[in-house]
Amino acid sequence: MFKCAKPVWVKNKQNEMNIAAVFFEKIESLKETKIYIAASDFYKLYVNGKFVAFGPARTAAGYARVDVISLSDHNKENTVRIEIISYNCRSLSTCNQKGFLTAEIRCEDQVIAYTGKNFTAALMKTKEQYVERFSIQRHFSEIWDMTKSEEPVEWVFTEDIPKYIKRNAPYPQYEDICPLEACIMGEFIDNGQDSESLNCYSWNPIPKFWGVFNENEIELKPYRFLLRQKQFPKKKNVNFPTKIKAGEYAVIDFKQIECGFLRFWGHTDEQTDVIIAYSEYFEGEQFDFIRTGCQPVIECILPKGFNGEWMSFEPYTAKYCMVMVKSGSLTLSSFGVKTYRRDMQRVSKKSFSNPVHEKIYNAALRTFAHNAVDIYMDCPTRERAGWLCDSYFTATVEKYLFGEVPVEDDFLENFRLQNVPHLPRGVIPMCYPSDYNIKSDTSYIPQWCMWYILELKEYLTERNTIVNREIYRQTVEDFLNYIVIFENSDGLLEDLPGWNFVEWSDANKWTKNVNYPTNFLYSATLLAAYDLYGKESYKEKALKLQKKTAELSFDGELFTDNAERNGEGILKNTGNTSEAAQYYAYLFGNLDLNDPKYNKYKKHLVCGCKDVEEIGRKVVHVNAFIGLYLRIKTLLELKEYKILIEDVEKFFGKMADKTGTLWENIIIKGSLDHGFASFAAYAMCVSLEKQQNII
Repeated sequence: MFKCAKPVWVKNKQNEMNIAAVFFEKIESLKETKIYIAASDFYKLYVNGKFVAFGPARTAAGYARVDVISLSDHNKENTVRIEIISYNCRSLSTCNQKGFLTAEIRCEDQVIAYTGKNFTAALMKTKEQYVERFSIQRHFSEIWDMTKSEEPVEWVFTEDIPKYIKRNAPYPQYEDICPLEACIMGEFIDNGQDSESLNCYSWNPIPKFWGVFNENEIELKPYRFLLRQKQFPKKKNVNFPTKIKAGEYAVIDFKQIECGFLRFWGHTDEQTDVIIAYSEYFEGEQFDFIRTGCQPVIECILPKGFNGEWMSFEPYTAKYCMVMVKSGSLTLSSFGVKTYRRDMQRVSKKSFSNPVHEKIYNAALRTFAHNAVDIYMDCPTRERAGWLCDSYFTATVEKYLFGEVPVEDDFLENFRLQNVPHLPRGVIPMCYPSDYNIKSDTSYIPQWCMWYILELKEYLTERNTIVNREIYRQTVEDFLNYIVIFENSDGLLEDLPGWNFVEWSDANKWTKNVNYPTNFLYSATLLAAYDLYGKESYKEKALKLQKKTAELSFDGELFTDNAERNGEGILKNTGNTSEAAQYYAYLFGNLDLNDPKYNKYKKHLVCGCKDVEEIGRKVVHVNAFIGLYLRIKTLLELKEYKILIEDVEKFFGKMADKTGTLWENIIIKGSLDHGFASFAAYAMCVSLEKQQNII
């Protein structure tokens, strides 16, 4: 992958967290040149101060995907600048690896500059090192002090040399989006009280484990500062340029959620401290940014006489941004975002007779574009994490839209290459690339290992049949060899370790002892392994398991969720019943719905158990994930297209209206731009095509 380049890093900084460095080289001509780059954790490439690219595509620990980027647009003397940040901490969005950069510039086949010989190094002292975490799932907040300068340093060869591998994922689309006005301008006053809402993370970080700086090391805490400010809106719809003085703020409305690098253009007459907060949604006139389990705030100190552009290092998502001047004054010429998303130009345009369908389709495409750049992600701000099960649904969308799955190629290869030492042999990480908590109750999701095999079966037999399925055999067989130790005398899985996950509803409280949805899923996993590798024992076990699970869980009307052992050690059905369990049974239980004993069940299944009150029993209804998506798959298989379309309209219509994206939950909670939700486009379009209602 590299002819000459070697991995290098800043001398004496290999073990520090949150180090920002820059490597640059002057090249006489870049005509007909390409640069090859591999890095940890992230880099930004500039030529003559102009942004060119952000990368790399993430992959497994010990490996590095190589980006190959043309530089031919620049054909005179040029300065190639590579900014890189090594976080060197645990997260859900990258593996915890030491920083390095390997870069090589070639003119046709000749190497003209490379790390290990060329490229001067410096520390980016403008980026503050000692800051609070942005989130536990990602890394550190961005605080920039542009009054500081870069500090020349020595580079050294790194001790660990990664294995370089190809990037299959397409390169992202960069587009500048710049509103022409501030929708609100106002003043703010410190109320002098520390807010109690300091729990800005999804869970509290363990300092030594996750990587957190000590409180006394952190000077600037913009998130906490903003929590203390009371806002007083004064004006609406103020055109740029506009001057914002100390104690004033401006709110910018992108009209829909955008994903990318936040940026502004402006100038200062004095040193100015600016805080930028961003939010996927708020209502009314009081800017709100505290919903999402992270610190969506950036601070930027600008020198006197600043005149130009500033841009965030990493991508974030926002429908609204607030620019707040803490001290000094800023004449804001423009505020916008440089998008970082999947290029969707190859996706064919569709016209819909129903405007709601068109909005949902477009919102699903934008959601997919934000979450399928280098890997399949759950969300593009809080986590940027590659979760299994989510990926099963997102992969279906990629194939439907593009006819190929280059992001899934990389996503599944990452899981094949992983070697997470604290997991039992055979267990597949719940999300990857990542380094997460090693507590036994949260270290992995056994059901997600099963969804991995279900996705793998579809990938190897339908979406990319030229891949040699043998290279994945070990991951499948190792998991099935591991999970067998939890089978009870009936062949059912019982008391699985880890974080058991069936669905985000009360159904997930019923995983103790024997969980029937999990066992239906296990039977489907065994059948998928049989389809891939032809072992008759997998098929035999699956068919027995389907029959036994259905026999024990079906009560004549519905499938119950679980059985628990009584004081004598005998398994007894609890009677707990969820809507999700009905979909697990249908999708994975090989049920014959023509059997008269399932007549009532089929009726309940189609209507989403809305009629169960008539028979005097309580059923826990589905949440968004994964119950709603299991329902959508069920309705597709039952060919209940009209009902499916009605469900999609009801569930996703208001999301498309409010944010132009699709959400993690049905209510405004958590992420409002969630990758798996793009499955709505696939399901809706297939249903409309079957009904021949699409133009």
